[in-house]
Amino acid sequence: MSSKMFKKAVAGSVCVSFAMIALLVVTGCAPTYPREKLAEAVKEVCRAEYGMNVDVAVEGSTLGIYYPMEGLLDINLGISTEAWDHISNLILIASRVTLSTDADIKFYCVIAQDARLPEMQVVIIKYVYDVKQGMYQNISRNESFKRTLFSMNLTPQARKERSIEKVFNKLGLEGTTRENILNEFFRSQPAKLGDIGYWRNRFYLKDISMEEFLAAQIANRIKIDFREEKELRNLYDYRSVEGDFVSANAKKGFLIKFKIFDQGVTGGESAFRKKKIEEILRIIQEVVMGYKFKDFDFVEMDDQLVNAKLRVTSMNIYDLNKNKMPLEEIVQSSGAYF
Repeated sequence: MSSKMFKKAVAGSVCVSFAMIALLVVTGCAPTYPREKLAEAVKEVCRAEYGMNVDVAVEGSTLGIYYPMEGLLDINLGISTEAWDHISNLILIASRVTLSTDADIKFYCVIAQDARLPEMQVVIIKYVYDVKQGMYQNISRNESFKRTLFSMNLTPQARKERSIEKVFNKLGLEGTTRENILNEFFRSQPAKLGDIGYWRNRFYLKDISMEEFLAAQIANRIKIDFREEKELRNLYDYRSVEGDFVSANAKKGFLIKFKIFDQGVTGGESAFRKKKIEEILRIIQEVVMGYKFKDFDFVEMDDQLVNAKLRVTSMNIYDLNKNKMPLEEIVQSSGAYF
């Protein structure tokens, strides 16, 4: 993925006419896209303005827009320039619609697939409040980019069904029996953000919660910073990160699992681990304070390279810059870590 092209696509979401938003906010006029006709209205706008035939679904407070296109991927299996243009248009339409409807839409999700290879998908998720913040320039374009969830992956439902179909073939199951089993046991709405997708004319969309969105955003920012920040890139070899929001023993919080190697630069194992955790905590603080989110008790970090679990209280996350205690006292670890 080219981050420059992605930033350009995301920037399109803040290019909605200020005059239109001012009219909606100041005059309180009737919504352009009433909730009763929201899905059909989105389809019509995409068709009339860009010649795009899309499928649309609403799940709770989440709007989903799906578009199959020719040439999603280029010869290097990256997203083609033409595809980015289509995606930019979809983001723009989703932003316009969600800012101009009386439906209670908090998130929108754009899913794009190549009509020739639907097993591969691009998914973009935005928080409607962030679109408004960008509109009024309360956040920068770079911040808007970081607040946007982007993934390019194998369509989760396709991956699941392909595996099951291999079993069906071995058992000699065909036709109606296969479909009945798939519908009964293997086709259901996703439990996690990572399971969102579109497969065989059906949305796999969920009502996105603020907690899981922030958890995914924390993971996304860790990935961006450790991949793109020069200092971090020179010190560490990023491999993977996952973010989730969990409950345990009547308490709730963020669970961040990561695999980030050091690059072997002189400085000592303890020093590298300390800086790595400091950077991750900085990112977590950046997210929760940016959204003024306080409805959590802890952050648990799972360093999967050494099978170490670290925990920090929500209070210490918010007081990170004021706290004069050493990091070793702020972070509770399951064993000797630093």
